[in-house]
Amino acid sequence: MRLDDPKNFQNRELSWLDFNLRVLAEAERPETPLLERAKFLAIVSANLDEFFMIRVSMVHRAAEADTGPLGPDGLSPRQTLAGITERTQSLVARQYRCLREGLLPALAKEGIHVVRDHDFEPEDLEFLRSHFDERIYPVLTPMAVDKAHPLPLLSNCALYVLFLIQASEQTAPNWRPSADTVLVQVPLDLPRFVRLPSPEGRTRLAPKEDVIKVFAARLLGGHAVRGAHPFRVTRDADIRVDEEQADDLLQAIQEELRSRRKGEPVRLEVPESAPEEVVEILRGQLGLGHDDVYRVPGLLDLGCLQQLSDLVERPDLRDDPWPPQPHPVLLRQPDVFAAMRDGDFVVHHPYQSFDPVLGLVERAADDPDVLAIKIALYRVSGDSPVVAALIRAAENGKQVTAVVELRARFDEAANISWARRLDEAGAHVVYGVVGFKTHAKALLVVRQESDGIRRYVHLGTGNYNDRTARLYADLGYFTSRAAFGADLSAFFNVLSGYSMPPVWRRIAMAPTNLRERLLALIEREIEKHSPETPGFIRAKLNQITDAQVIQALYRASQAGVRIDLVVRGICRLRAGVPGLSETIRIVSVVDRFLEHSRILHLHNGGNEEVYLASADWMERNLYSRLELLFPVLDSESRAATLLVLDAALADNTHAWERGPDDVYRRVPTPAAESQRVRSQEVLYSEACAAAAATTQQARQGVFLVRRAEDVSPGREANA
Repeated sequence: MRLDDPKNFQNRELSWLDFNLRVLAEAERPETPLLERAKFLAIVSANLDEFFMIRVSMVHRAAEADTGPLGPDGLSPRQTLAGITERTQSLVARQYRCLREGLLPALAKEGIHVVRDHDFEPEDLEFLRSHFDERIYPVLTPMAVDKAHPLPLLSNCALYVLFLIQASEQTAPNWRPSADTVLVQVPLDLPRFVRLPSPEGRTRLAPKEDVIKVFAARLLGGHAVRGAHPFRVTRDADIRVDEEQADDLLQAIQEELRSRRKGEPVRLEVPESAPEEVVEILRGQLGLGHDDVYRVPGLLDLGCLQQLSDLVERPDLRDDPWPPQPHPVLLRQPDVFAAMRDGDFVVHHPYQSFDPVLGLVERAADDPDVLAIKIALYRVSGDSPVVAALIRAAENGKQVTAVVELRARFDEAANISWARRLDEAGAHVVYGVVGFKTHAKALLVVRQESDGIRRYVHLGTGNYNDRTARLYADLGYFTSRAAFGADLSAFFNVLSGYSMPPVWRRIAMAPTNLRERLLALIEREIEKHSPETPGFIRAKLNQITDAQVIQALYRASQAGVRIDLVVRGICRLRAGVPGLSETIRIVSVVDRFLEHSRILHLHNGGNEEVYLASADWMERNLYSRLELLFPVLDSESRAATLLVLDAALADNTHAWERGPDDVYRRVPTPAAESQRVRSQEVLYSEACAAAAATTQQARQGVFLVRRAEDVSPGREANA
């Protein structure tokens, strides 16, 4: 059997749409709290926006260039586009069915109503007239659209209303409208919903575009309005910079950001009721095909449903709060440097607090013994305490090196701003290696101590972003082992351009040797597999698309190695196919937190190994990004890491399993409550139990003793 046969790979784009069906299924679940169901519907819309802005636009360009297949599945760009259109139309129809038949009626039963313009009551109109005149009208700008006034440049993903108008009896005899179509943009800076006066216990919300439609005559100078039709355009938003030719990368990316709003249109969304006349006006002026038009039976841009949580004070309609727990190690030893000297530890966000990461950076910024801080920043929050601490460290005279990735998609402008602030504070700001995104999550603190220089290391699967750390499930590894410190020093020297990649002690780095290391680990598992010592490979990832890695896993499966994969999103690999992947199981978990950690666990003939990584098994991660794979060496950290894998593979409430037909089906949920396993709940319960036990021991004056082999001064010799 040829492992590279196209039938052995699923199409990447169609696999991504399958993932969003699983997200949508969370919105459809009656057990999901109502406002969380609204959130999942909003996430589907936001995901589709990015999908069209980046992936679909790329496939469009490939189709126009008439290139060959985009991936190992063998589908041409035109075939891929046809599949995308069919699947997306089906997905959107199901999304709006969920809204219309599930979410809105359920919200109405709870006294929460989205009131459309045809349902406005007289008292609503009286209130909205004043609201329109005072809050909305001043920021609206009607624009004529005709042969003399072509459609203006429409902002990406902004909401517009196209009005069809005609002169009314009140129009002055010597004055006629210059055009019979007028365009108005719904203001981006105003909330999407207007709260209507309501009795106690009820919440009534009117979409902003409906308010504009109702009072259009006040806006359009008395002209008669014969039609008002919202619409939305999605544009190509990919940034393409030739770094070899760019004299100034920062300036080049700024220029690309300015041109992003001018990208080619790739999708037009209109209401289902929009007349063909309107669709043809828009489609023709935007240069879109019939398949690029999406008619939706309801509100455009369901991303607005995220706002419901801010507008509706109903905690009973949300998930129960799961406040992040303190880490037991830092409860026993609050000094983060002392805790890291005592031994390695893993922190699992958001079950455990992000404070240890912040504490390491903030302590380093103010500690007079710290000589240098080096960090790779991919995405940070808008008011990032990590960056604030780095600025303070630079101002305190410490050597601060910040590798800021300017090309982090949709965070480019924020990262440019942070880079400038760090530079002004005196930090050494670098933008990585030409031609490669820096996606690694790495922090190195160099400290002068009584026995010499010691390096403290944090390596993670997620970004140094305190906000997403509350929503994304990621692992961070804290260690002061000398080998890790040496490797990370070399890594930052590579990033700053002063050295070639060295022979690594502990870590593997893409694009130099991470893929080769991964393939070698899979091959080793094949070689060591036997009936007496059966091998296994277990991994947790966001995506798997790389053909070489997939073929290596197929070879391992054919050799009899058991392979359990937890893959949140895109997965080109096929599972359970006779003669190809019979021993491979693929599970996807979709729950309240975004599964984001990357873990690898190998049997290795009984000498098990555990790794964490910043990289997924994708071509871009393995070939065109700077990524890190690193081992987890101490027993406590391994146990904490493997619990994440164990829980996900045992999940029978929020897990999906992929069949040989490439269809994901929910893992059956047992009828007995005692047999149900919700992996995220298991992990949070474990975090709570560990924190509570350590707190209780502290109150009693008893502290857990960490394993001797993990805290021994000679531990590096065995590492």
